[in-house]
Amino acid sequence: MAIGDIAVLLFAALLASWLRFDAILPPDHLLLPTFATPLFYLAAMMVLRGYITLDPQTLQMGLLRVIAALSIAFAVLLAIAYFSKISDELSRLWTAYFALAGLVSIITLRLCSFGILRALGKQDIFRPTIAIIGSLPTPYIIETLESRVLAHRYRIIHRCLIRKDETTTAELQGCLAKLRRAGPDMIILALSETDKVRFANELDDIDAISAEILEIGDFSSSQPADTEENTILDPGSEWIVMAGLPFIRRAVRPFGLRGWWIKRVEDIVLGLIGIILASPIMLAVAFAIKVTSLGPVLYVQRRHGFNGETIRVLKFRSMYVNQCTTAHEDAVPQATRDDPRITPVGKFIRRTSLDELPQLFNVLLGDMSLVGPRPHATQHNTTYRTRIDGYFARHRVKPGITGWAQVNGLRGETDTNEKMRQRVLHDMFYINNWSPIFDIRVLLLTVSTLFTQKNAH
Repeated sequence: MAIGDIAVLLFAALLASWLRFDAILPPDHLLLPTFATPLFYLAAMMVLRGYITLDPQTLQMGLLRVIAALSIAFAVLLAIAYFSKISDELSRLWTAYFALAGLVSIITLRLCSFGILRALGKQDIFRPTIAIIGSLPTPYIIETLESRVLAHRYRIIHRCLIRKDETTTAELQGCLAKLRRAGPDMIILALSETDKVRFANELDDIDAISAEILEIGDFSSSQPADTEENTILDPGSEWIVMAGLPFIRRAVRPFGLRGWWIKRVEDIVLGLIGIILASPIMLAVAFAIKVTSLGPVLYVQRRHGFNGETIRVLKFRSMYVNQCTTAHEDAVPQATRDDPRITPVGKFIRRTSLDELPQLFNVLLGDMSLVGPRPHATQHNTTYRTRIDGYFARHRVKPGITGWAQVNGLRGETDTNEKMRQRVLHDMFYINNWSPIFDIRVLLLTVSTLFTQKNAH
C-alpha cells in the first residue's frame, strides 16, 4: 500500500504540472518538491501508524489518517520553502493542484483496493494474523479462544492441535516449520501442563519466531511465574487482556512493523557504504590470504539465523584449509588462544575482526543485519538451548555482524555456561531496547574497540 501511495502522489504531481504549466514534467525548480512530498507523506503515515491498521472495517479511520498525513506532508513542504526563502519559486496554484489531486488519488486507491479485495473474498488480508497451538484435552478453551479472536477482527492462519498420546514430536516440528513460513503477528499457546513438559524442547523453538507470544496460564496466580525464562525472554512479562481473554505475554514482537522497515533501510544504505569503504581492505586481506596459504579466500559457515533457520555466513578463511573443513562442520571445535590451526594472517584478521567483513554481503542479501546477536555455530545452539532458558529467543531478529554483547567484551571463546548466558542477556537487552540510535551507538563502539579487545581468537 505504501508503494501505491507514493506512485499515485507522483502521478498527482505530474497531473498538477499538466494543469498548471501545460507540460507533463514539472519545471526544474519543482522537481525536488515533487519527490520530497511523497517521502514526507510516507514518514507521516508511519508516525500515525497508517499502514498498521488497513482493515476494511476501519476504513473511515484509515482515511482520516491519510488526510492528516497529507496535510502534514504539505505543511512540512511549505515550511521548508518559507524558511529556506524559496517560497516565491513554489507555484501556489501547482501546490494546490498537487494537494487536491494527491488527496483524491490516494482515497480512490484505498476505496478501489478494498472494493477489489471484498469482491475477491480477501477482505481479511490486512487483519492481524494469529496462530494457535493448543491441547485437545481442553477443547472448550480453544473453541472460546477462536470465537473471541475472530470477533475482535483477528485472522487465524494456523492451528496446531496436540492430541493426547497421538501427536508425535515430528508432527509438532512440522507445525513449527509452517509457523516460521507463515510469519504470524501473534502466537497463542493454550497447552496443558502435561504437553508443556512432554514437548518442552520443541516448544523452546517458538521463542525464535518473531511474533508476539501469549500464553494461557494458571489464572489462580495473580502474577506470572518468576522464572529464568521469563527474565531472559521479556523482562516485562505481564498479564494482558486480548480479545476479552486474559493472557501472559511471554514476548513482544521485536521492533514492530515500522522498525523492521527502518532497520532494513539502515542495513542497505550503511551496508553499501561499508562495502565501498572497506573494498580496498577486503582486497588486501584476500591477497594476503591467497599468497600465504593454500585454499580458498572465503569460508562458508552454517549458522542459525532469523526464526532459527539455517543460513550460510561468509568469512575470510583464517585457518589452514585442512583444519577448517571437515565432513561435519559442527565437529570443528572453537578457536582458542594460540590455536595452531590459525594461519599468521588469520591471527591478525581474527583479532581485528577483519575476517567478518564479507558478511556485509550477507547483510545486503537480507540474511543478516549490521547489528544484532552474533550467529552461533549450530552445534552451540544444540548444546546451550538445554542449558540456558530462553536461549533461542535471540533468533527473533536477524543475526548481526556486531552486537551489544560484543562491544561489551563478550567476544571469543564461550567455554562456560555463564559466558554464554551473559551473551544471551546482552542480546535480549538489545532486542527489547532496539532503536536506530542504539544501532549507531553499537557501530561506533565496534569501530573503537576493534584494536583494543584481546579475547578474539
